[in-house]
Amino acid sequence: MEFLFTILAALILIVVLGLVSVIVFEAYRRSLNNAHVDAPAIFEDPKSLKQVPCPDIFDPAKKYLSLIIPAFNEEHRLPGALDETMNYLKKREAKDKSFSYEVLIVDDGSRDGTKRVAFDFVKKYGVDKVRAILLGRNHGKGEAIRKVSLT
Repeated sequence: MEFLFTILAALILIVVLGLVSVIVFEAYRRSLNNAHVDAPAIFEDPKSLKQVPCPDIFDPAKKYLSLIIPAFNEEHRLPGALDETMNYLKKREAKDKSFSYEVLIVDDGSRDGTKRVAFDFVKKYGVDKVRAILLGRNHGKGEAIRKVSLT
């Protein structure tokens, strides 16, 4: 009987060590996977369809307000929210001539028509007021905001 307990304890120890090894290996592998953080954010000019790099954080500010809207699969909700937002911003700009703004729509790797909706607003209001920034694949809301605000 004691022999069975020894074998069972050895098996449990092997399973626990194997599990710990897998966890350590996976944590190490994920710590090296940060290529998406270093990729530059870009936006496309819908008139020329050229990709343009975003301004750098060290460039002087040209706008009073930069509104960042992270969007992931927001094809149906984005138009209503942007219409309301743009109406407010246009009214505010008309009242206060020193007020200027830009709306940065960050498409965080959407698989629906979010990119098309964003480009429709860029065409409607111009690149000076609305920009569609494409991240390529989904990084999450925090990373989308960080990437745009720090570039």
